[in-house]
Order: sequence, then structure tokens, then C-alpha cells
Amino acid sequence: MKRTIIASLLLTVSSVQIAEAKSNFVGANYSGTYICKGNNNKVGNYQVQAILTLNRAASRGSIGIYDFHVETENSFAYKGKAVANLNKVAFTLSMTELSSSEFSTGVATILKNKAGKFAYTNHYYEIDSNVGTYGKEYCVIQTSTKSNKSDKPAATM
Repeated sequence: MKRTIIASLLLTVSSVQIAEAKSNFVGANYSGTYICKGNNNKVGNYQVQAILTLNRAASRGSIGIYDFHVETENSFAYKGKAVANLNKVAFTLSMTELSSSEFSTGVATILKNKAGKFAYTNHYYEIDSNVGTYGKEYCVIQTSTKSNKSDKPAATM
């Protein structure tokens, strides 16, 4: 009887550990510093620096979770998150300044450009007190901060 109870308990504990096991991140790591050239009807042409940093603990399977930091030419810094599923990426950014708070949401596909560097075009929308602002920016990685197991996808822009 004791043997049956112990075996049952061990089987239950093993099942719980397997159910709680988290899958490792196997997607491409897009971490790095990107230079972005963009345009929208509120600002016109601009350039920003965007930094993506993989949060490996939060990433699972092909889903990569990133901290997203953007700094403007005027030294305004904004923080947000990005979620990548394979090479499709969604961005969200809190654009909080002293007197107001705005949010930006974007979507992009990251591919390697002809020079072999990760690049993406972010199509975004910024909420404001009126209709909001649509824009896009083309971003190319300048420096990579990744510990690279994989730098898929191999497709090029």
C-alpha cells in the first residue's frame, strides 16, 4: 500500500512539473540598436534611435518579448514593449512627457536587407486629442546586442 501511495505521489509531482515546464525561446533574436528614418504629418521627417532588448525569461517558443526604447533627436526618451512572432512584430510605446501622455502602436515585418542586416518598416498610429497621427519609419540595425543561437529569418527585403 505504501509503495502505491509513493508511486502515485511521485507520478503526480512529475506531471505537475511537466505541465509547469516552460518552452524555451527558439525564435530569432532581434536585439540591438536600430537607426530609424520616419515621417508623419505631425512631425514631418525625423530620425530616432530604437533599442530592442530580448526578455528571454518572458519569451516562449517562437514568441519573443522585447523591451523597446526610443530616443529622439531632441533627446526625448520613450519606453515600450514589442512582441515578435517569427518575423512579425507589434510595438507599443508610451510617449509620456511632462504635460501629456500619448501612446503609439505599430506593426512591422523584420527581414534581412541586402546588406544582411535586420531591418523593418514600422507602420504606426499615435493617439492624440484629435484624430491621431499615422506614420511609418524604416529602421536598420546598427549594433547587435544578442547572444546569437539563431538569427533567422533568412529572407531579404
